[in-house]
Amino acid sequence: MFEKISFYPGKVTYDDFDIDINKPLDFDDDGLKEDMFKVNYPDNFILDIGWYNGINKFIIYIIKDFDWDKPIVRTECDLVDLHYKTESCAVYIRDLLSKK
Repeated sequence: MFEKISFYPGKVTYDDFDIDINKPLDFDDDGLKEDMFKVNYPDNFILDIGWYNGINKFIIYIIKDFDWDKPIVRTECDLVDLHYKTESCAVYIRDLLSKK
């Protein structure tokens, strides 16, 4: 799903996102879990995507210095918006890194 997104200068370090975006989510059988996709960036930035059953949404986090208690960005979305919001977060991290 994320093949067309440029995560540069980050590196995808975890990709267990195996959902067919052309069919509705099957909440019991689609491998939905908290740890689905992760990109590590310079300066200790992380882009993390997971599924959260309590809200039945994906959450995209941008983390700095491994401080999961205070994410820079936390955005909820459904499968329809996931690609766009992930790309927006990747651009946001690139912008932060360019200001250093």
